[in-house]
Amino acid sequence: MALCPVCQNPLPEPVADRCPSCGATLEAPAAPPPLPPALPAGSDAPRPGAWSAGGWSSGAGGSGGGTTPWDQRERVGLLTALVDTTRLVLGRPGEFFRGMPVTGGLGSPLLYGVLVGWLGLVAASLYQAIFRSIVGSSLGAFGDRPELTALLGWVESWAGFVAQVVFGWVFVAIGIFLTAAVLHVMLLLLGGVTNGFEGTFRVVCFAQATSLVLVVPFCGQIVHPVWTLVLAVIGLAAAHRIGHGKAAAAVLLPVLLFCCCCVGAILLFAGALASLASQVR
Repeated sequence: MALCPVCQNPLPEPVADRCPSCGATLEAPAAPPPLPPALPAGSDAPRPGAWSAGGWSSGAGGSGGGTTPWDQRERVGLLTALVDTTRLVLGRPGEFFRGMPVTGGLGSPLLYGVLVGWLGLVAASLYQAIFRSIVGSSLGAFGDRPELTALLGWVESWAGFVAQVVFGWVFVAIGIFLTAAVLHVMLLLLGGVTNGFEGTFRVVCFAQATSLVLVVPFCGQIVHPVWTLVLAVIGLAAAHRIGHGKAAAAVLLPVLLFCCCCVGAILLFAGALASLASQVR
C-alpha cells in the first residue's frame, strides 16, 4: 500500500493528486518506459541487448555503418575492448563479422591482429623453449652441416626465444599483410570481391583472435590453424556478401596449392636421391 510522503498515512486506491489526511500534493507516478518495438524476423536492424558501449550493431552487414568493441577502446579502455572483441570473434563470429565495418583505415584492425598474434607467438615460443630445454635438441640430422646446426641451435635456445618476443610482432604484421593479399587475389579470381582489400584485411586481422588458444600447450597448436580457417571463411562471406562456398574456396585453395607444392618438392627430392643412388651403384 502506498504511503503519503508527508504524513506517512496510507493512501486510498487509486491514488489521488492530494493526500486525504494532510492535503499534501502528490506527484503522479512515473510512467513505465516504453518497450522497444519488435523486430521482424531476419531484420538487419540493431537488436536490444547487443553490445552497446559505443553503438555495436550486429546488423551493419559489412556496409561500414557498424562498429566493434575494438573501435571504442579509447572510451571503454584497451583491455575491455580487447576482451569484448575477442569474445565476440570467437563466440559469435557470424554476428561480429556482419557488424564489422569494412572501411575506416588499416591501422586499428592491424593493431588488434598484431597484439593478439604476438601474444600467441610468445606463448608458443615459450612452450617450445621449455620443451627443448627438457628433452634436448633435435638437430642430430644436421650433424654434417655445422653452420645449419649452429643457426637452428640458436633458434631453439632461450636467446632465440627472447628474439621472438622482441621482434615477433614484425613477423605477425608481415604475415597478416601476406595472408590478406593472397586471400584477396583468390577472391578476385573467384569473383567474390565486393568491398575492396580493406574488407579482406580486416577479416584477417580479427581472425588472429584464434592465436590466443596457443596459450594452451600442445592442443592449442592443433586447434589454432583449423579455427583460423573457419573464422576466415565466416568473415570473408560476411564482409564481401558472398556465399560460404565461395569464401571457403578462396581460403582453402592456397592451402591446397601449398600442399601440392610441398608434395612436388618432396617427390623431386626423392627422385634426385634415387638417381644419385643409382649412379653411385
